[in-house]
Amino acid sequence: MTYLQIINAVLRRLREDTVAAYNTSDYSTLIGDFVNEVKREVEDSWNWTQLRSTVQITTASGTYQYTLAGGGDRYRILQVINDTEDYDLQKGSYNYMNRWLTQNGSQNGKPFWYDINGQSGGDPIVNLYPIPDGAYNINFNMIIPQDDLAASDTELTVPDYPVLLGAYARALSERGEDGGLMYAEAQRQYDKALGDAIALDAGNHPYEMDWIVE
Repeated sequence: MTYLQIINAVLRRLREDTVAAYNTSDYSTLIGDFVNEVKREVEDSWNWTQLRSTVQITTASGTYQYTLAGGGDRYRILQVINDTEDYDLQKGSYNYMNRWLTQNGSQNGKPFWYDINGQSGGDPIVNLYPIPDGAYNINFNMIIPQDDLAASDTELTVPDYPVLLGAYARALSERGEDGGLMYAEAQRQYDKALGDAIALDAGNHPYEMDWIVE
């Protein structure tokens, strides 16, 4: 569903007139704000298939710091792979990475560790260690949430039904029915829809639900 379609679906449930654009009225704009609030909540609740993306960097000899372009500030890193050499990199602690990279005699070689160290233009900066001694393609498999919806025709990436129901529940709360039967039922429907959507998508990644004890 598009941003506008979700807003109008919420308005219909509220027995309000639908609109031609998300910002047609103050009230439709408010409903749009609720949609974006719930969208963020849904995005943060699970590592959705629809939000999975790979950001690849190519290292240069002697350079240990790189920007993960497009990662944004709400990313989650799932796995880091040296695609050139076919092995996983491990997350290093800030203190150890800082010591390794700044002390005399820092090692150069194939990078085995990574750590996030700041932002550049709203995207994460990553440090690698050992300091790369050549060109390696490093794949960062990430969850990258969609930007806030800001145009009527923008398609929502995560499942739309939980977002619709969650925005409806917030609209009921805003009307002063917080804690009432209508709000409680709407919130229950939202929680169930979100749980069902997560369970459905979890079937695409069954091993991510397992705990492995070594």
